[in-house]
Amino acid sequence: MLAAGASGQVSSNQSLSGKYYFRQMLLVTDGTANVVDIRSASGTLTFDGNGNLSMTGQQLVGTTPAAALAISSGSYAVKPGGFVTLSNPLRAGSTVNARLGVGALVGSSTEAGSTVFDILAAIPAPTQSLSNAVLSGPYWVSSLELPNASTGYIRDTNFKITADGAGGFKETKVTGQANNLGNTLLSQTTGPITYGVAPDGTGNLLIAGGTGLNNNTQVIEGLKNMYFSADGNYFIGGSTQPGGHGLVVGVRAYLNGATNASWSGQFFAAGMRYDTAPARLASVVGAVNATSLGSVWSRRTRQSDGLFDATPLITYALGSDGGGNYTSAQGKVDVAVNGQTFVTSGVDIARSLSYELYFGVKMAPQSGTGVFLHPQAVYSAASFAPAGAPVSPGEFVTLFGSGFPAQPAKATIPFPAMLGTVQVSVNGTAAPVYAVSSTQISAVVPNGVSGSTATFVVTVGGVKSNAVDVPLAPTSPGIFSLTSNGLGDGAILHADYSVVNHDNPALPGEIVQVFLTGLGATNPSVADGAAAPAKPLATVSGPVNVYVGGALVTNIQFKGLTPGLASLYQLNVQIPANMGPGWQDLAVQTADGFTDLVNVWVASQ
Repeated sequence: MLAAGASGQVSSNQSLSGKYYFRQMLLVTDGTANVVDIRSASGTLTFDGNGNLSMTGQQLVGTTPAAALAISSGSYAVKPGGFVTLSNPLRAGSTVNARLGVGALVGSSTEAGSTVFDILAAIPAPTQSLSNAVLSGPYWVSSLELPNASTGYIRDTNFKITADGAGGFKETKVTGQANNLGNTLLSQTTGPITYGVAPDGTGNLLIAGGTGLNNNTQVIEGLKNMYFSADGNYFIGGSTQPGGHGLVVGVRAYLNGATNASWSGQFFAAGMRYDTAPARLASVVGAVNATSLGSVWSRRTRQSDGLFDATPLITYALGSDGGGNYTSAQGKVDVAVNGQTFVTSGVDIARSLSYELYFGVKMAPQSGTGVFLHPQAVYSAASFAPAGAPVSPGEFVTLFGSGFPAQPAKATIPFPAMLGTVQVSVNGTAAPVYAVSSTQISAVVPNGVSGSTATFVVTVGGVKSNAVDVPLAPTSPGIFSLTSNGLGDGAILHADYSVVNHDNPALPGEIVQVFLTGLGATNPSVADGAAAPAKPLATVSGPVNVYVGGALVTNIQFKGLTPGLASLYQLNVQIPANMGPGWQDLAVQTADGFTDLVNVWVASQ
């Protein structure tokens, strides 16, 4: 019998207990982007630490007044790493796909079917008595709201106000945009902005109407029921007035001294987005790795036209107060002064046709002794997409943990099912092992693995690790990089096998070789860990699109496994003839996923 080798602190049902305040907004469509039902809820979720939950609160349905809402016998499950499913407060019989971080629970019903879109945020109720004094200094406030229960009135805001610790804010200015107001950035003068914090952490935010403005013409207006964190660093809430659907989030700003490095580390996040032209609705749950090169996202996205996983790199520039702009996409990002939470908004510097809000929270630390597999650190060996990104059959993966052999080892082709004393299983099937070090194992997901989840277990000298569940998809593309971290220059070769880089760029119209993983099944199939054949070539069965600098590549000469190597995919693609010079994004899309993390250098015409 094999011994159990891991103990320590990992997320479980016991990690989620006690009273949480929550706000949720849910939209139901007719199967397109046409919304036929809008609901919002606010209240208290109580978790017993053993998988049972209850809920009390109130809900808005369409434009009717708020009514009582309750769940007496709901359920939830917390997996290692902080991955959560829980009963949906606003949709009986379905669950929210959620994530538990340090001080907040965020989620979305990405798995509830093709017509359901929502965002849920919950924070622990304070255990000590609060007062207005808990709010002091500057705050960034963002909102996504649908007044009149209509996407025709959808609006985003992002603005900074300064709390005086006594129930008032110094400013009377808000900025945002609204679909019914031309989708342009507006700066409006409101009436007084006030707040109130009750001892239990509930309260309100009141944004009085400005001269000549009303609920339809002011980008944010009226009374919002709010919930405040115990330290005052963030708050969530929204309106309970008829038709007042939406979510409002505030984070405490830096007084001064923030830099891009102030947003750093691994976060969970959930969000909702509505594009007005063409109309498209999306809800998202995922993770973010905030790095010096930008924010690396893994997003499980339910769109009105499909479900897919994406791993984009989004660059940003933070101001000294922790607020800033995305520089490679539209929108704002604001980081709380303690670095534990952030919020992003679709508000752009001039005009935007997209309305969105994301709320993010730092991942909870995970630890273990013995043979320990980190539940937030099973990655694509190419992209290193953050926790929650799926893996696929035939994909190279990298597993981080502890208790692995101190002596490094590397296999030759064919990769063995055991390297030294180390084995890796995926859903009970032995995985080919390529390399081992004291903290890292490189392996290949067996081709025969199926289902929606891949369960990884590492065995060292007969001692098993903890089991770690990772989403499984038919494909999950990731491009290797020259830096071996999934970012920067892609692993790309010229026809003469020299490296494509700044000093040796690709020519417009040139065929280059791109190396990646996660492209799924091939024809013919190749044995796990074995060298791919040259005759016949093992070609990828499913569709693959490639984009250079945002332009679709029209000539893919080869997509398959690299002959003579094991488990390494290759695309031979033609750089578009009209591509401009310099650093260009390189993205790959399959039927199930999308990755946009690396670049290719292109020469002048």
